[in-house]
Formats: sequence, C-alpha cells, structure tokens
Amino acid sequence: MSIRLNIARVPPIPGMKRFLVLLAIATLGFIVGSGIYVLLEPFLPSLPNFIERLLEVASQGWFIAGLIGASLAVIIILIWASSGSGDYWW
Repeated sequence: MSIRLNIARVPPIPGMKRFLVLLAIATLGFIVGSGIYVLLEPFLPSLPNFIERLLEVASQGWFIAGLIGASLAVIIILIWASSGSGDYWW
C-alpha cells in the first residue's frame, strides 16, 4: 500500500528562476569570500606593505609597456579571429 500525495502544482512566478540563480551565486560568493578572509586574516597586518610594493612595480615603465603589449596582442588576435572566412589558407 502506498500513500500518494496530490499536491497542486503552483505555476512559477515570472523572473523567479533568475532571482534564485542570482541568490545562489551571491551565496556562493559570500561563502568563498568568508573562507578567503578566514584564511588570510593572519596576513592582513602586512597588507599595506604588499600593496605599496605592488604599486611600485605597477608604475615601472617595463610593466606598463608589458600591459600595453599584452592588450595589443589580444586585440590583434581578436580582430584576426573575427575576420576569417570559411576559406582557409592551409
């Protein structure tokens, strides 16, 4: 003998799926952020020194030139990839 429950199916509220996905992503972000904070909490006092050194490196000419070169390479590859046709040269 089995018991069968007859529960009326409630139609979904428009936009509810999107809200639930965003809520799940926010929850996951909260958990990840909290975990990272707990792991890095002992290193927080040395954070200002780290940021200072990072800014020193980021303001060097070679670093800025490297960023410009990397950005230019990505832009060139994207232009090249989007300009291709069905006829390949090889």
